[in-house]
Amino acid sequence: MILQSDAILENSIILLLSRQFNLSASDIQKKIHHTGKQYSLQGIYKGLQKLQISGIVIKEKQFYSLRLPWVMDFIALADVMAETYIESGATFFSLPERGERMIWRFKNVLRMNEFWSHILLILVQKSADKTLFGWNPHLWFHFAQTAQEEQYIKALKLAHSKLYLIIGGDTYLDRWAEKYLKIGNVEYVYGNDHLEKDQSKYINIIDDYVLTIKLDEKSAQLVNALYDNTTSLEGANLQDLLQIFHMKANIKFWLENNPSKALQYRKKFSRFFGIKEIKTHKRAA
Repeated sequence: MILQSDAILENSIILLLSRQFNLSASDIQKKIHHTGKQYSLQGIYKGLQKLQISGIVIKEKQFYSLRLPWVMDFIALADVMAETYIESGATFFSLPERGERMIWRFKNVLRMNEFWSHILLILVQKSADKTLFGWNPHLWFHFAQTAQEEQYIKALKLAHSKLYLIIGGDTYLDRWAEKYLKIGNVEYVYGNDHLEKDQSKYINIIDDYVLTIKLDEKSAQLVNALYDNTTSLEGANLQDLLQIFHMKANIKFWLENNPSKALQYRKKFSRFFGIKEIKTHKRAA
């Protein structure tokens, strides 16, 4: 997301014009339509007008492009962010040492999910191997925060990380998220609940780290019921469905440096996906 979260059309226009310049409003409408998003030509013009007023887009005759001063400013900002968050290798907290555990608690499912993807990217950056394993009873985060999850999957790919994902459920909403998995470097399987029977627990493993999210009983039951009972989005009240993720929750989130536990999980994933097990890991500098 380049702009605020409610500027979905404007973000789509910017991303499109970042790949191709000198496009007419009609060209933009057709290309956005190919991504599965529907906007009227009038809506496209309104979005372009907002971007012109903001100094992001420039118009030459009937054709639109990104305004070069804005592009150069954005590149400079991206360089600063890359230095601060990626190249420096610094994090806002120290990762747990061998045998140690860090614990966080969240009262909101969505805030936890945002923190979750942030922590995983930190671990990926610090890893030399960059192989990430995941167990999810359901892929609810793709439904609850679609744009953020698409961004996360793309970020994993940019970080040259491979994600091996086992999804316990095989429901309509779990399958709905498949299109987002396909944009990344993800190998996944549905309907396999043998790894972990606890449907309230979500697990990730990378190197010697094991990250575990434990939903409270009520939240887990509501998510499971939502996914078990939703067979189509047609006629469904999406606002009512999404209210589940805005309710007060009690979520435990912990990250532990546990080589033996991580190794046991990695062996299970390795056997399941038929990949070579790496028993020792070196952290990236």
